[in-house]
Amino acid sequence: MISKSLIKYVQSLHLRKNRQKYDKFIAQGPKIAIEIINSDSLELEYIFANREFIVSNTKALDSYREILFEVNEKELERISTTKTPNSVTIVANKRLNNTKVNLKNQWILFLDRIQDPGNVGTIIRTADWFGINHIILSPECADLYNPKVLQSTMGAFLRINVLNLSFEEMMNMDSSLKIYAAALNGANVFKQNLEPGVIVIGNESKGIQNKILDASDILLTIPAKGKAESLNAGVACGIIVSSLLQ
Repeated sequence: MISKSLIKYVQSLHLRKNRQKYDKFIAQGPKIAIEIINSDSLELEYIFANREFIVSNTKALDSYREILFEVNEKELERISTTKTPNSVTIVANKRLNNTKVNLKNQWILFLDRIQDPGNVGTIIRTADWFGINHIILSPECADLYNPKVLQSTMGAFLRINVLNLSFEEMMNMDSSLKIYAAALNGANVFKQNLEPGVIVIGNESKGIQNKILDASDILLTIPAKGKAESLNAGVACGIIVSSLLQ
């Protein structure tokens, strides 16, 4: 049995403002929970799990007994962000990402105002697959620690250096970065042989801001053969990254 005040605290972390206030986040589900527990890269505050999860993961949980709470389905439902609660919920400190990284000669993803949590999470997972180590989220992007973002990353957020910076702040880190922006009217991405730089993926409905387009070295387009007006941001990112990093 967990106290009402503890339940209220975990529920508060459903909101971005409270995740920022406490520098904490919640992760839900057995796969991501085990990845976090085994990574040793995060400081955990609480683990709430049902009997089945605890029994199935006794060895992994052995060193976390002091912060491990066995809870029933009703308690899991109260602290969950989903209608169907998972078998485990973790509360952890946010990861301290490296803001002094050298971005030169590396492929980087810059997400300009991507607001769908599923898209942000999918792009982080895609970056992990292709070996891209750095992703920059503009201030208007979905929060990295939104539970839906974390779930969509499938644990990839643990291996990617994710920064929250404006385009100007990124360029202040290194003004020589090459900027490649995904746009509807640009060069055929399949015919490019480009040096490493920043791949910009824009907002789902509005695209990339004009100031970023104007600052870009090359606009890249995925040629269409059908009649769809556009591609999902996560899908477009995967195609572009696959083409440029082949």
